[in-house]
Amino acid sequence: MTTDVGTQPWYKQLSGTQGRAFWAAWLGYALDGFDFVLITYALTNIAKDFQLTLVEASTLISAAFITRWLGGAVVGSIADKVGRKKAMIIGIWLYAVGTFLCGFSWNYWSLFAFRLIVGLGMAGEYSASATYVLESWPKHLRNRASAFLLSGYTVGSIIVSLIYPYIITHFSWRALFYLGIIPVFLTIYMRANLPESTDWNNAQKAGKNSEGVSFFRLLTPRWLPVFLVMTFFIFSAFMLSWPIQSLMPTYLKSIGYDPNGVGQVMFIANFGYLLGTIFSGFLGDWVGTRNSYIYMWLISLLLIIPVFIIGKSSILLLGILACLLQFTSSGISGLHPKYLAEHFAVDIRGVGVGVSYNVGALGGALAPIIGTLLAQNTSMGISLATLTFGWTLIAVLIVALNLGQRVSHQANEVAAEFNSENPAEGSDTAEIAG
Repeated sequence: MTTDVGTQPWYKQLSGTQGRAFWAAWLGYALDGFDFVLITYALTNIAKDFQLTLVEASTLISAAFITRWLGGAVVGSIADKVGRKKAMIIGIWLYAVGTFLCGFSWNYWSLFAFRLIVGLGMAGEYSASATYVLESWPKHLRNRASAFLLSGYTVGSIIVSLIYPYIITHFSWRALFYLGIIPVFLTIYMRANLPESTDWNNAQKAGKNSEGVSFFRLLTPRWLPVFLVMTFFIFSAFMLSWPIQSLMPTYLKSIGYDPNGVGQVMFIANFGYLLGTIFSGFLGDWVGTRNSYIYMWLISLLLIIPVFIIGKSSILLLGILACLLQFTSSGISGLHPKYLAEHFAVDIRGVGVGVSYNVGALGGALAPIIGTLLAQNTSMGISLATLTFGWTLIAVLIVALNLGQRVSHQANEVAAEFNSENPAEGSDTAEIAG
């Protein structure tokens, strides 16, 4: 007698292998988040040691975004060609070693160079882990797979907020980066215990993964329009979230909070981010991915101004408002992997997700620079509120107008017509996945 999957709780619909696949990727994301945000807490300390202005120091945050497109292209192509699992391991090694080396930097340019390595690894690990988990879980649970996976990044951020006051008080900012080597040990487990993703294996058996380097196929007329729209979508998402994620600790210091106060507010805010990513997975299954984006981002618009009006008058109220803002504004990012992946076929998905996400992530490189520049003429609070509010409106419009699906269908029709007239050219008109 068979069991109706629809009557089972969602977590009982996963096999042991699917569970192990998720937790390995989740830990990679958690350690990724830990490594990546370390510098946002140590920014003022680094600026003091290396005699930098705050604007100059903020470019060190941006450095890791500069190489992300390359990490997405190279590691994403590896993921499409030889498998998601191997690409995950390569990505983790890159960002862990890069972070570790940051602790040994001797001036601005050495730290900038090591941050470039972090960006390469983070980009590759993001795309490889996202496609790995999404392709390993049942299709009707992939909104949750996407959101639960992204919660790992927020857990890493929360851990940093907890250890930051102790480390920075008793040691130096360099000690934070020495801890970044820890993720390397995760790859030993991953290499021995994880299978390859189901969808990639099926594509491999069908011979689709042998069709050249997937990065170059991404630039063909069939996929280029989809890539451009998805890239701008992610750019908007970073421009609305990274002013707060990268500069909130600096803002809190500017209004008089000491390291303990900064850690407390950021812990509460990042906890809201964590809850938001988890909630977005359930919400995506209840009302659909697009509606989830629209609802949560519209609610976030109501919270942006109050967060920066509170000032230092009440740490509790500021923490609650920051928590709610991160819950809605950044929490919905849990659906980014699912939203991107459903626009690319399996044999191009690794590089499609990797490059579009990480080129779009250049918004995260620009956000702290623009934020600090605007703050020179106004204040850090007004600067962050303006950037977050404006780009949230843009992101809502992209999703509400369903631009990704529209250009994908149009490009698919053009490619199908071309292939019917030129059969020797073959076909690259795979249906939208997911």
